[in-house]
Amino acid sequence: MAANTLELVLRTVKKYYEKIDGQLQAGKVGLDKFLFNTDDMDLSAQFALDKMIVNPHGVSFRKPGEQSHVRKFDNGTGHVYEVPHISEKTPITESDRDEIVAGLEATSSQAQNAALRINKIITVHTAAHYMTRLKYAIDTLRTGKFTPLGMGGNDIGLEIDLAQDAGNDITYDFTATGAKIDTALAEMFEVYRSQGGNMSDVVVVMGNKWYNNFFQDDDVRQWMDANTSNMLLEQSMRPTNFNNDDGLYRVATYRPGTVAAMDICQISLGNKFVPYLGGTAVDFFPADEAIMFSASAPRYRVFRGVDAVDMGKVQRAVGEIVFDSFIDNDPVQEYIRTQTRVALIPANINQVVRSTGTFPVVS
Repeated sequence: MAANTLELVLRTVKKYYEKIDGQLQAGKVGLDKFLFNTDDMDLSAQFALDKMIVNPHGVSFRKPGEQSHVRKFDNGTGHVYEVPHISEKTPITESDRDEIVAGLEATSSQAQNAALRINKIITVHTAAHYMTRLKYAIDTLRTGKFTPLGMGGNDIGLEIDLAQDAGNDITYDFTATGAKIDTALAEMFEVYRSQGGNMSDVVVVMGNKWYNNFFQDDDVRQWMDANTSNMLLEQSMRPTNFNNDDGLYRVATYRPGTVAAMDICQISLGNKFVPYLGGTAVDFFPADEAIMFSASAPRYRVFRGVDAVDMGKVQRAVGEIVFDSFIDNDPVQEYIRTQTRVALIPANINQVVRSTGTFPVVS
């Protein structure tokens, strides 16, 4: 019997399923870039911000022969912030190089394996950086503080307290008799306007409990049925990305008994945020909170320089993420590293209002 010189077909081509959470959708704008709309990049290590926030009082009349009244001038304030450093590395060991990367065949070359492995490492690092910036952007607006945390959630001593007025953090009891979403939003707007908030581009980001209460409110339901144009200007059965921002959806445009209309939005990213290895997954935005701000008010994404290795030399670089690689010789081990220095700083945190709701317990 002649020998069979052909290989047997042992299986069909294998399927490959990939799901890496936290990636910015193609063609979308990162939510952190919407919440902090002005980039400031420099190779230095610190960020300086001068502020002059003045609400001038009116002029006064004087009696004949009386001297001019004195109006004092405030030179403003200057702040220098140390921008904290993020740096992570992924080792590629000898055993890693011996294994096949998921998605390739055993017959794939070493070069194909190496290229795909590095590509996937970069994808995971990029997603992790983006999710972290996004969560910190949300929390900085919510709390009035930029609080960078280290491994295990430990304080690294570089918190930036933006000294938000205590009156900007309010509450509303939805369990009280006669409680209405209209009143809750109007109270937020009153605080927002008292701080000189811009009448245009007003955005309200709602947590799940606020969102549910909004559409269960009797008044809102009546306006939805009647399409009363001076109250509920617009609603969407299929919410779309607001301003093409990844994960931010506009569900309605609403005027809660105030002069200005506001865009009611919700954050939905399809996953929760895990702050560090072994950490507990948390929602990106708390269910019982809502924040109000102007989309056009200046808020800074601050990036500062890091030291990276390029062609065996140390180079200073700045960006959302700075990639480099280096090698340990014995045993041979390559590291893929990502770094950045980043802080998120609003020009005027007092033009952000947070309200924490108390909601009926659902059994």
